[in-house]
Amino acid sequence: MPPRLTELRIGLLMRLVQLSRTQGGPPSAAELAQAVNLTPATISFHVKALRSLGYLEQLSGSGHERLKLTETGRRVAGDGIPVYGQIAAGPPILAEQDPERTVVSLDALMGVRPGDFLLEVRGTSMIGVGILDGDYVLVRPQAEVLDGEIAVVLLPNDEAATLKRLYHMHDEIILVSENPDVPQMAFMAAEVQVQGIFIGVLGLKRPRQSAPTTLRSR
Repeated sequence: MPPRLTELRIGLLMRLVQLSRTQGGPPSAAELAQAVNLTPATISFHVKALRSLGYLEQLSGSGHERLKLTETGRRVAGDGIPVYGQIAAGPPILAEQDPERTVVSLDALMGVRPGDFLLEVRGTSMIGVGILDGDYVLVRPQAEVLDGEIAVVLLPNDEAATLKRLYHMHDEIILVSENPDVPQMAFMAAEVQVQGIFIGVLGLKRPRQSAPTTLRSR
């Protein structure tokens, strides 16, 4: 009889998710056995079944085989954020009913690297690119950016940083907003310091509000 996905095996997948998060990587079979208070022989039996079902893969390294959930295994364990295909911002497309994959975390989705950090946005100077007051922006530390890229720039004297598009103009740095009501700023290049480049935005605190419409009633 082929192996089945039992409640116990679903529980083992869920525990693997927890262990992977707390340990910073996939656990070994011995660590899983200790965590769920089962014998190594029992865990080996269930791991073999989960592998044959396509929910687990084993990684060799560090002297022990590590148990890593496949994408299907993560979905069964309820881990990750489901991605339901695409959404049209142009011509309509068919809406998906079932997730085509999962994203383990927002870190993975945004490609977070060691050293990256978040800043909470204050102000409306970048609303033209969808960065609103109260959003969080993901920033990657680096001292140089290309013309037109959005950067975190430390301004002279007032010890404040700002998020703007940056352009090099001879010996000056031009900082350009994405809001027509906010004028551009110019500084000598030696007076400002680029602290990082904009990677992405998280709109976690956006209030619900009605948008103005130009529609006419028939």
